[in-house]
Amino acid sequence: MKRSLPPLPALRAFEAAARHLSFTHAAEELSVTQSAISRQVRSLEDYLQRKLFLRLTRKVELTEEGQAYFQAIRLSFDRIEEATASAIGRRARTVLTIAVLPTLASLWLMPRLSSFWRANRDIEIRTIVSTEPVDFAAQRIDMALKVGRLPGKRYGGRRPPMDGDMVRDWQGVRADRLFPDVLVPVCSRAWLEKAPSLKRLQDLARHRLIHTAIRRHAWRDWLAAQEVQLEQGVDDLDCGQYFMSLQAAQAGEGVALVPSVLLDSFDPERELVRPFEATLASAGDYCLLTPAARYEVRAVRLFREWILEQASA
Repeated sequence: MKRSLPPLPALRAFEAAARHLSFTHAAEELSVTQSAISRQVRSLEDYLQRKLFLRLTRKVELTEEGQAYFQAIRLSFDRIEEATASAIGRRARTVLTIAVLPTLASLWLMPRLSSFWRANRDIEIRTIVSTEPVDFAAQRIDMALKVGRLPGKRYGGRRPPMDGDMVRDWQGVRADRLFPDVLVPVCSRAWLEKAPSLKRLQDLARHRLIHTAIRRHAWRDWLAAQEVQLEQGVDDLDCGQYFMSLQAAQAGEGVALVPSVLLDSFDPERELVRPFEATLASAGDYCLLTPAARYEVRAVRLFREWILEQASA
């Protein structure tokens, strides 16, 4: 049976224009003129009887139908590229763009990435640090490492709640759970040795608490889940990101409440200690998020397998 396919040059022009969200950049990649890209895209729209792009004054945007079509053919182009590289006996170099929470990137992901690079020389990892919910439809992102509630999962017991969303829209997104979100109090060893007694959670009322803006109510919610009520003190310290809170705790500015996974990079004997043995998990998880259409792409699959192994360790 004869295949019913649109003109392949038009498909190639559309894929490049959709990937860059720019007819100009697509033209540079394919070594043609911008008007040639425009003509090819329009011929594809005529073939499909669908509008794929919104042509605005200084930019182009994919329509909803254009975005869905791009996600489908992008996967096909990836597989053609992989098959071609295999047929000629070499691996095509692949770039994976991954959105990561800032402190998780610097303290957890980056120290481990060298093991992935050594095993996968043909895959380049590019990270984008962001605390915003990921939008796979609008951003050119392949995967994301985020923390939050998984849709449909029941978080039983008294757990500190999680604010915010991991993604703008869960439709077409797959989530692999990496590890639970466990917040723990930390302070410097030198500070703890000089500070007033800190043996019970109620003793925190006599100490400066370090708050982190991206989880502004973490202290309140964490204490409330353990049936402890403390008012925020006028002397408490506010920091923007977890790495700032960790630095403040190291400097002896008070007690910070941070995810336990971030403490792997610290020497507990010299830098930070936990005044309490706290293992209370929040109503949320750290997850690797991937568009379903790209879930089985070779580079995506290899990175997923590697990071799940790192998380389990």
